[in-house]
Amino acid sequence: MPRRIRPTREEQNALRLAFYERIGRGDMTIPEAMKAMRKMTGLTQAEFAAHRGVSRRVIQDIERGTGNPTVESLNSVAKLFGLQVGFISIRRKEPASPTSS
Repeated sequence: MPRRIRPTREEQNALRLAFYERIGRGDMTIPEAMKAMRKMTGLTQAEFAAHRGVSRRVIQDIERGTGNPTVESLNSVAKLFGLQVGFISIRRKEPASPTSS
């Protein structure tokens, strides 16, 4: 498979801005975040994994949404972007209906 073309500095900045906005809103899943982080770097899964000290399989499984990564693996990847794993609120698509007494 051919190597991805690295984004330009302007493209990286635009991707980074959109990434942090979505993270701030809490509307990005872990697989989406992993793909976005890798896209910002312009690296293949194998290159990104080697850079972050995890296996390609870890990156691949996370991006597919089938992985069960350790907190250590997630933090290793997220550290590059100034992030770490933490507790966040779960947002519901619809507001909860009031209960009757």
